[in-house]
Amino acid sequence: MKPLKLTMRAFGPYAGETVIDFEKLEGRHLFLICGPTGAGKTTILDAMCYALYGKTSGDRTGSHMRSDYASTSQKTEVIFDFMIGGKTYRATRSPEQLIDKKRGKGQTKAAMQASLSELEDGKEVRTLRTGIEEAAGKLIGLNAQQFCQVILLPQGDFRKLLVAKAEDREAILKQLFKTQRFSDFQNELRVSMNELAKTNAAEKTELDTTFSMVHAADEKELAKNIEDTARFLEERGKEKKRLDEEYRTFRNVYQDAAVTANHFGMLAKAEAQMEKLSAQKEEVEKAKEDLKRIRSAKALAAYFENLEKITADGKKVSAWRDKAEKERDGLAKELDSLTAQGKALDGQKEEMDRRQQQIAVMMQWLPKAKSYGAAKREVDRLSAGAEEASKEVERLTAEAEKAKAIRDGAVEKAEAIRRDYIFGQAAILASQLKEGEPCPVCGAVHHPKPAISDKKLPTEAEVKRIQKQADRASADYEEKNRMARDYQVTAYVSAVTALGNAQMKLQTLEDVPAEFRDPLVLQKEIRKLHGSIEDWEKEQAQVREQREKAASLHGAWDARYKAADEQRERLVKDYNKGRKDLEEKALAEGFQDLADCRKWYERAGDEEKVASAIGAYEEKRQGTEKVLSEEKAFLAGKDRPDMAALGEEERRRRLDIQNLLTQLADGENRKKQLEDAAARVKEISLRHEKTEKDLSLVSGLYNLTKGEKSRISLERYVLGALLDEVAKMANERLYEMSHHRYTLRRMAGDTTEGKGGLTLEVSDSFTGRSRPANTLSGGETFLASLSLALGLADVVQAKQGGVRLDTMFIDEGFGTLDPEALNSAMNTLIDLQDTGRLVGIISHVPELEERIDARLKVTSSKNGSTAAFEIAD
Repeated sequence: MKPLKLTMRAFGPYAGETVIDFEKLEGRHLFLICGPTGAGKTTILDAMCYALYGKTSGDRTGSHMRSDYASTSQKTEVIFDFMIGGKTYRATRSPEQLIDKKRGKGQTKAAMQASLSELEDGKEVRTLRTGIEEAAGKLIGLNAQQFCQVILLPQGDFRKLLVAKAEDREAILKQLFKTQRFSDFQNELRVSMNELAKTNAAEKTELDTTFSMVHAADEKELAKNIEDTARFLEERGKEKKRLDEEYRTFRNVYQDAAVTANHFGMLAKAEAQMEKLSAQKEEVEKAKEDLKRIRSAKALAAYFENLEKITADGKKVSAWRDKAEKERDGLAKELDSLTAQGKALDGQKEEMDRRQQQIAVMMQWLPKAKSYGAAKREVDRLSAGAEEASKEVERLTAEAEKAKAIRDGAVEKAEAIRRDYIFGQAAILASQLKEGEPCPVCGAVHHPKPAISDKKLPTEAEVKRIQKQADRASADYEEKNRMARDYQVTAYVSAVTALGNAQMKLQTLEDVPAEFRDPLVLQKEIRKLHGSIEDWEKEQAQVREQREKAASLHGAWDARYKAADEQRERLVKDYNKGRKDLEEKALAEGFQDLADCRKWYERAGDEEKVASAIGAYEEKRQGTEKVLSEEKAFLAGKDRPDMAALGEEERRRRLDIQNLLTQLADGENRKKQLEDAAARVKEISLRHEKTEKDLSLVSGLYNLTKGEKSRISLERYVLGALLDEVAKMANERLYEMSHHRYTLRRMAGDTTEGKGGLTLEVSDSFTGRSRPANTLSGGETFLASLSLALGLADVVQAKQGGVRLDTMFIDEGFGTLDPEALNSAMNTLIDLQDTGRLVGIISHVPELEERIDARLKVTSSKNGSTAAFEIAD
């Protein structure tokens, strides 16, 4: 695995985005990661481990790695591009974190996200979003813990590979050298041995079960049982043949007796039937009379149907008349209600006219209301402007007054200096006067009281300088006084004038009532008044329309009521006439009255049933008489047989045959069962013999691979040989770096502890003895650990094409070396450049910074850390 680019965002001490491009090394294979303590050197290694496995080299989780310097809108994320063989990959991961919402205020919890992609032309392809840690482990050939022990050697953990327990070292070697196949082979042998043992036991059980099922102790007894069963079947076959012949003879006698007995039974049944039919004769005669009266009433069906039709029509007409009456009366009440509503609405006309007039007045207010708001805002704005102008006048006036005071002070000072200067000139002239010589000013030759000065006199230059200051102060006052006057007569007057004009305009708009100076409120009130008028007009029209419709419907339903009433009267007359005609016909047919005729007419549906019953009776009587005649003729001179005794004899003979058949079937089943068991015993015996041979072979191989005698398994034997090669490669560097003192080797005699010969010890050529690796000093442990890691990488590269340990990061440890050991370690690391392996060193040792020309410089500040490569020429 070779790193290409690492991007950290809000990760650890790196607040913003930090991009570390390893391709800037330009072919260099050794570089130093340097910077002050706590700046974030180890965080660079943590970021790689976190992107791949979701863990850091320490105990911190991804959420704990969020930068304290980052803003709430910055997302914590790590992107790691790396190369394995000829392919490029990208691991991306961000922890669960609170960040600002993209929309609105507040924060939201972002879930942990991770992906592993292959890169083609810089673009992500074949992206995996689940099971990233497992996929990264398979790709690199190491899990997170092994990655930190072999590739990324964290601060304080550098020595772990050297002094790790044998079982931990075994796990690393198994992963790196893919020796699981040896363990898998041993497991396969164990599984096969167990399966063969199970099969062997099952086959023994199968044989025992087979013998037990047929009640035989062995194959000899099984063969005898087969012969006995065959002899039994032969004897029972002869017995069955004899019984079958006797049963056929008896069966003929039995069948003849059964026929005769059946005829005796039929005769008795016919006699009983005839007695029953004779008892029903009177009832049949009455049925014939009923049938005659039903048919007479049915002949008057047309008269009955006419009355039924008139009755049905009368019911319909009555129902229609009742409905029309109900609808008519309901509409009358509705008309009265609508008339009252119409009068009430007419009484509201005066109020609607008043509202219409109010709308007209409000429409006149509307333009002023629309202007009032803008005018009011203009007055407020100009009031603020006038107030600001007033304040500005006061400020400019105050500055002018201040400048005046400064000017007066400067002028007074200049005048005083000028007076001192003039007086000084007099004193100077006086000091040069001589008695008897004329004064250059007045010409006098006597000088009774010459001028005298007891203080330092100003020079002409001082007088001029002070005068210039006074002149500047005067000019400043004049300028500020002018600015105050000009502002007052221009800007201030303009602001006050504009405010007065705006106030006058506002006064012209104040005749609009205060509650309607908002045009929206005024328009809403106008719409409200309009709406009330429109609702009134719509209600008037609706009531008028409903009243007209109700009046029309009332007239229609009244006409329907009258027509139905007339039709009902006609049907009553028709019904009375039809009833009279039917009564006359009923008496003529012999019925007592109309009720008697109706009773038989209502039974018209029974006509077919009664006629059918009469016909059935006649038919059954004729048939019974025929059977009586035929059975008496057949049984003339015959006796009735005893079928009970014959039936018992037939059952006994049939049961004997059935018992014999059961014995034969049981015998056949027994014979087949015994023969099947014999065949199965033969087949199981052949399989069992082969299973025992295979079990002997596989168990021998398994005991050999698990080290039953040597106490070391096949896989551990291979790992021991590989560890010997690793130690050999490590010793080539350790022997030189320790000045020909130390070498590493596997500890002898530790297989009894179950460690498989994977414990390391150090041979000391100075003492001639070997001792545990954890007895080395800090610097010695560092050199031995470094040698072991490099030797491991060499052997893995040679043995395993799928695992490439072409990168190594070393976090601290060089500070424990003396100058000579440090020089040896550096020479060893420099020599690695010929192998193409990339080595990154984190250290504070100044000598390393002097000797390594490629440095990844980490810089810290109050806003977080940054990192960048520095390549010395």
